[in-house]
Amino acid sequence: MKRLVIVALALFFVTVEGLFVLSGCNNGSRKEMPYQTNIFPQVKVPLSISADKRLAAEFSARHYWDEFLSEDRLLRLKPDPSAILGISPQIFEESFSGYVSLIENVDDTIAKNSMTRLVDRAVKMAEDGYPQLFSQIMQNGEKYLFDAHSPLMDDELYLPVLDGIEKCKVIPDSVKQTFRYQADICNKNRVGTTAADFRYASQRGSSNMHSIKAEYLLIFFNDPDCPNCRQALEIMKKSDVILNMVGMGVMKVLAVSPGGKSELWTEHRADFPMDWIYAYDPVGELNQGTIYTLRTSPSIYLLDENKNVIIKDASLPHCLRVLTSISEHYVAI
Repeated sequence: MKRLVIVALALFFVTVEGLFVLSGCNNGSRKEMPYQTNIFPQVKVPLSISADKRLAAEFSARHYWDEFLSEDRLLRLKPDPSAILGISPQIFEESFSGYVSLIENVDDTIAKNSMTRLVDRAVKMAEDGYPQLFSQIMQNGEKYLFDAHSPLMDDELYLPVLDGIEKCKVIPDSVKQTFRYQADICNKNRVGTTAADFRYASQRGSSNMHSIKAEYLLIFFNDPDCPNCRQALEIMKKSDVILNMVGMGVMKVLAVSPGGKSELWTEHRADFPMDWIYAYDPVGELNQGTIYTLRTSPSIYLLDENKNVIIKDASLPHCLRVLTSISEHYVAI
């Protein structure tokens, strides 16, 4: 499927760039190429809030693209199929990844609204004959927000991009179809929704995930023969925040193997803490992709006491940061 997405993107980029070059022709002659500044304009945070990191970050998130997409800049920079409003694809990628890093550290609503505004503007520009910006957002959005190996992977921030692709009138349905598969993945077990229930089995018997009683439930989807899983396990076993939250009875850890019971699963029981639930999928539903799409191994979910998703498919460092923030509440009490 990933290969199909790449091929579809390549065909779409070739098509829109061809259309764009044609739109830049007049009586058979190309328009004069613009001067490329190749510098992404930085946000100017007001001095009155610059000392407050939270307010400064929120202001930057809201206004990150203002100067880049200003009417004055759009008028000064003539269309150039080899650049994105005066900057190279490389500089745009660096600016986009910096933007994602920024908005992942502000309020979720501010972050998603910021991404939605950017996408809406880019979609309109594409429909008005300038597809380069949205093409780059599509490409870098997939790389940084959807790819399982990206430390910035974030389904909630990628969904506005997918929504923009779906509603963009100049993108062929054949291209949209490849992104609908991604949308299906992103819409499963979204943050803030109730996580899909599943059965698990352990040496103590079988049960349902939803039957586990705890203020927080950390689900560690892992495979016995996965080196990355073993590395993550060693870090988790030594993590003060996990040790403390489990020790206080605030959190339980469900370490489940989607691949089912095997000799390796049995052999590795001693590697896992005794106060964790060491389990496997007895019916094979977790690997079918119908209720969970596990894009990487290990895959980590954090649920609240009502089994609502707090974090989904998170990297271990991100998971530990969230748990540390939660644990501070209990320290304060």
